Amino acid sequence: MEIGLDYMQMRSRAQHYGLRLTGIGLLVAGIVLVGIGLAYYGNLYWLRSGVENYAAQRQDATLLNEVTASQDLKNGAIVSAYALPAGAYAETVEELGFTPLKQSDAKPLGTLAPAQRVIVPELGINVTMNQINLTGASIVNDVDGIDPGEYEAVQANPGERGAMWLFGAADKGADAFGGLNDAAGLLTEGNDLLIYVNSGTQIYLYGATHTDVIPADDLRLSSTDRATIHLAVPTPAGLYDHFLVLSGELVGVK
Repeated sequence: MEIGLDYMQMRSRAQHYGLRLTGIGLLVAGIVLVGIGLAYYGNLYWLRSGVENYAAQRQDATLLNEVTASQDLKNGAIVSAYALPAGAYAETVEELGFTPLKQSDAKPLGTLAPAQRVIVPELGINVTMNQINLTGASIVNDVDGIDPGEYEAVQANPGERGAMWLFGAADKGADAFGGLNDAAGLLTEGNDLLIYVNSGTQIYLYGATHTDVIPADDLRLSSTDRATIHLAVPTPAGLYDHFLVLSGELVGVK
């Protein structure tokens, strides 16, 4: 009897200790999960808290009114709200061996050759249109606020009146658009920021006007009567709720 009682007591203690260890394990696991959750959402907050710093405009860019900048927006945000004054970038354009162009020199939509490569030397971007089209299609399909049909419909060719919308990955490297994060700083400091678009037969030069950070739900890929270009990248990297957009307008050709 005593042996049986001792066995029962030992078994009871073992079960008690087992339950205690299980409880401690669950508590530790819960604390770890809470910590991971706090770290995750804290990181998201930290990433999103700095996105507004990516918005800037060239010092001499002029703000257009909504009528002038009208793009049939469907309640979205006006992206081409800034324009360059007459003669902006002209000295730099000529120094680079390009012929300066005015907005009135742009050709009608659908009359020129499509782009083959986009280069932004100051931002370390050098990417083919094949890569841009592949990445752009993937991004547009993943964002609820963007209509893929709208994306296809508004695409102007380099040198034409209308908007060129180009989406790139947020990765670092020449074949991605991660370098757009540096655009606001260059514009704020008054530096020239030029976008080269090679069509195979000619190289068109676009001068940057401004950057915007736009919620994905407000981004409308509308066209314009001006010859503009818009390089867009998800921000923060890996998220698709905001886009950093670098906009520019036609200033030269070679």
